[in-house]
Amino acid sequence: MIDEPIIEAPKTDFYLRLPSEADTPTALAAFYQQDTVTSVDPETGEETTANVGDPYLVTNSVDYAIDVVGVIMDPTGVILTDPNGFEYPEMAPLPGWHINIRLVHENRRADVEAVDAAYGVTPTSPRRVWL
Repeated sequence: MIDEPIIEAPKTDFYLRLPSEADTPTALAAFYQQDTVTSVDPETGEETTANVGDPYLVTNSVDYAIDVVGVIMDPTGVILTDPNGFEYPEMAPLPGWHINIRLVHENRRADVEAVDAAYGVTPTSPRRVWL
């Protein structure tokens, strides 16, 4: 019997933890888009292109999907009681701003892996996953 090498499937789900929400435009710059408008000077025929509006995060395309999870809350182990006598767990935020990316096609792999190299985490039990 010949041992066949095990070939692992390329990673498709990426879990990111940025320091804060404010870091999103810089960390995910490759996934932001700026709308433009092109106009033509009627006298010279010269075309000019100008940016319109603010850049925005493109959260899905045929190549990827981005799920902005944001702040993840975790139980502290303390049980609180509300004014009606109902008990509930005290929650505290986990550090960071959380974002999940699913890579659908290979076209954006380099962009996703670059972000993953800087901000990627490997949660033992992810709080939000892709179905």
